Amino acid sequence: MNTKTSKLRHVSTGVGLLIGSTMFAFALLLLLEHIMVLKEVKMVSVPLVAKLAELERREDALREQVELSQIQAATKVGSLGEKLDINILPKETDFDRLIAAWDLYSDWLRNQGLVSEMSDITFGDPVILEEEGVTVRPMRVSYSAHEDGIKKLLIFTQLAGLLTVSDALTDEEIQILFESTEKENPVGIVALEQFLSSDLLRYSRDVRSYEEQLKRSFNSTEFANLLESVSEGSLLGGAYRIFGGEFGKTMSDGNPWPIQFMTLREVSMEEGGVEGWYRVGLEMLVWER
Repeated sequence: MNTKTSKLRHVSTGVGLLIGSTMFAFALLLLLEHIMVLKEVKMVSVPLVAKLAELERREDALREQVELSQIQAATKVGSLGEKLDINILPKETDFDRLIAAWDLYSDWLRNQGLVSEMSDITFGDPVILEEEGVTVRPMRVSYSAHEDGIKKLLIFTQLAGLLTVSDALTDEEIQILFESTEKENPVGIVALEQFLSSDLLRYSRDVRSYEEQLKRSFNSTEFANLLESVSEGSLLGGAYRIFGGEFGKTMSDGNPWPIQFMTLREVSMEEGGVEGWYRVGLEMLVWER
């Protein structure tokens, strides 16, 4: 009886050890699998988090660009000051000319792969601004656009109605150029004034020629570096990036430029189905006398 019990104990112990070993091995496999899963998740999640952070950063930058454009639009008339002579505003909006210019620009952006869809352009009823003595008319259009396309759309609205190089510069930027000229070569003020009064579209299509002509009035590179910095950091940079190529030639040959003076009123934006693409709606105010 004792021998039988002893054998049963040995068998029970062996079975227990076998079951324990099996369970330990199974647990070890689960642990290894868990580690592998965590490793795979980490390999996927780390780049994904970085990518999401990059997308969020780009979207924040784009929204900042939109906000900046809205601020610039709000101050556009004031910053132009006397440049916005009431006589340059038409008594009535030339709808065909304005729509043609926007269609040409949209086609150019589409050819670059920056927009894929464009709505019809619609106009609202005119509103009289009694203090300014002018009338503004809402203009609305929406796009499916890449973030780079949105930036170029915003620049186009900022350039609308600007005629000369000086129109694309702020009063502060112009003052900097005059102060530098007076310091280095006061006689160069004549050349600077000629440069500032140059036609914006012609300048944008031949930037080097216009700027080199101005630089000839100065001996040092200090003014040249300043001019380059001001040009690149102002609306002039946007002007020659848009009009410096084939689109500028199209606008010049077709004669739809300058388009009517307008300011950006509102921008609505929502994410599209593809990374970097958005559904964007623009509302501008077109100015009339």
